[in-house]
Amino acid sequence: MTAQVINSADWQLQGRGRMTDAQRRLLNAACGDLAKHLRWHGRRWTKDSYRHFFSGIVLGADMVPSVDMGHGPAGFVMMHRSSLEMSMSQATDAIQMAFYVGDCPDQQGLKSAPVRWCDVVCLARGISDSERLAA
Repeated sequence: MTAQVINSADWQLQGRGRMTDAQRRLLNAACGDLAKHLRWHGRRWTKDSYRHFFSGIVLGADMVPSVDMGHGPAGFVMMHRSSLEMSMSQATDAIQMAFYVGDCPDQQGLKSAPVRWCDVVCLARGISDSERLAA
């Protein structure tokens, strides 16, 4: 079974309605590519970690003190929010943020080459095979 192609009109949406299936698939693909190619300030994250990260930024997550178990500083925990809560506009913002991080990791203080995006992401962004191979 071949994956359905996502065009830019399918994910660059505005509105309060729920994130679309195409936006969800594209965000997952982008976060999967980030997980394969980047370390966030030295830490390897999963696709889900990146998705929670962008969801927390777009939706606004609460940072709360952790549980103090008496084994050193308790630190803080970010109470994440589900990407499924995002509106179409918020999903568009999260997807664009993921692309920016992958395209310009140096702007985030990451010592990494730009991400080599998968076919789903390249097609959704209108990146041609020649542009992709040149990168």
